[in-house]
Amino acid sequence: MISILLIIVCVGCFIHLLSIGRREPGLPPGPPTVPLLGNLHLLPDIGQNHLKLMEWSRKYGEIFSVKIGPRTTVVLSSPTAIKEVVDKTSWAASSRPPNYLGELAAGGYHILMAADTRLLRNLRKTLARFFSSANALHRVPIQAAESTQLLHELMTRPENKWFFKSVRRYTHSIAMINIYGHRISSVDSPKLQGFYDMLHRLVHILVPGAYAPVDLVPALKYLPEQWALWPAVCRRSESEMTAFHLEHCRLAEAHSTTHDGTEDESFISSISKMGLSREEYDAFSCTGLVMVQGGSDTSAVPLLSLILILAVYPEHQERAWREIEAVVGTARLPELADFSHMPFVDALIKEVARIRPTFPTGIPHFTTEEIRYKNYVVPKDTTVILNTYSIFHDPDIFEEPEVFNPDRFLQSEYGTRPGMDTDFRDNFSFGGGRRLCPGLHVARATMQLATMRLIWACSFSSAVDPKTEQPIGRDLDFYDSASCQQLSYCSTDDSCRNSWSRLILLSAGFSRGVSSSERSSCRHSRTPSPCCSVTSINAHLLYPWNVHGEPLSPLH
Repeated sequence: MISILLIIVCVGCFIHLLSIGRREPGLPPGPPTVPLLGNLHLLPDIGQNHLKLMEWSRKYGEIFSVKIGPRTTVVLSSPTAIKEVVDKTSWAASSRPPNYLGELAAGGYHILMAADTRLLRNLRKTLARFFSSANALHRVPIQAAESTQLLHELMTRPENKWFFKSVRRYTHSIAMINIYGHRISSVDSPKLQGFYDMLHRLVHILVPGAYAPVDLVPALKYLPEQWALWPAVCRRSESEMTAFHLEHCRLAEAHSTTHDGTEDESFISSISKMGLSREEYDAFSCTGLVMVQGGSDTSAVPLLSLILILAVYPEHQERAWREIEAVVGTARLPELADFSHMPFVDALIKEVARIRPTFPTGIPHFTTEEIRYKNYVVPKDTTVILNTYSIFHDPDIFEEPEVFNPDRFLQSEYGTRPGMDTDFRDNFSFGGGRRLCPGLHVARATMQLATMRLIWACSFSSAVDPKTEQPIGRDLDFYDSASCQQLSYCSTDDSCRNSWSRLILLSAGFSRGVSSSERSSCRHSRTPSPCCSVTSINAHLLYPWNVHGEPLSPLH
């Protein structure tokens, strides 16, 4: 009798194991599964996932499902599917998938990974007010001054590696001022490199496959630490992020004594006067660190993609420069107010975002209720992916989607085929539903201002292979982890934008935190000098320096 029961139990367990990874009835279609793994064995390296999901979307349609072991992932590959599943039912699709290692590494206060709770909803409202379109206008002088220093760095440090470092300093410094009230004044700053090292370690923890799949096999949480690598790695990440945050909170409090209630007041300073409970303040302030992480990296990536594409497509670079010159001339730098008069530059930015979206598969959502779309069921506790790369490269939506063509955005609002009725919106790259990025207005201004000024001042070209003396080709489909980073991808012309123009450096940064070398360079540049090998600046920059090396119109 006991042996019969044992056989029955074993058979039952075997049948259950075979059912793991199987696609349940009612789910959208998808690739064939195998027991236990589901479709896990079909997924490529993380940098190529977007191409595999695009391939499946062409085969299975606008909504399909992927089984990752026992977990279900539903992939949305059309504007209509995103609108119906994520935007219209945001109350049920605004959480995040369980991420044990991420929560451990971030101390449980990471807004990108947090579940949709009351505290998180209150936090999103606060962020929406702080980063509203009206408040974003007060941040423009900060972005203008930081973009001035970006140009200064590219001119004085022409090596290819500085494109990457200078762009990241630019976006990181803007994020630091907005959140903590102080800036990063130099690409040589140990704090700049330390921040990105810290961010890299966190991202590595979050990359699927970097460590054991604890979320798929929860029992792995209880492994002895000597057998598991991740607890020590996660503790280090949490420790260094906490130290970074506390240090800059102290600086923010000191800064608030001179900027209390001003329009450029930092986020940390503003929430300290909201009368929050201790739990709320801890969550809100830690979110400031997340905003710095997101604002630094996700704003740098599209700008680096822009420089890459300008080097690959010189004809579009030249056309954009001529439009900027027609509006601005050579007597001043472009200002954000000029952007509305530059339709081709606007189209150029949109086409860069289309052909190389920062997050090609978005940041995943997680359902807290069952959602129905057409004849399919998206069950509770399902991961939902916004397949933006596939949408932006869909030939049914975009004519010749693999061709870089900014003119498509001059022919229709969203660059889609003329007359096509879609549920497109202009912020797909910033997420969806309640998880729409609150900093999108600041991010757009950061991109627009830097784009105008870089094209106005610089001429980018593809680097030349010293052996073949031919331009080095670039793979525009290549992504490093979740975002794109191609470093030594371009050089700059040896000639100026205008042969009669001369390099003039008059300012680079705020009155606080500016290095003596920057001040010396700006004072020396009062005398026009020949065009450098990197770029030309046509005229004076913001906040000209007096004879003592101090800005005449400093930002505080």
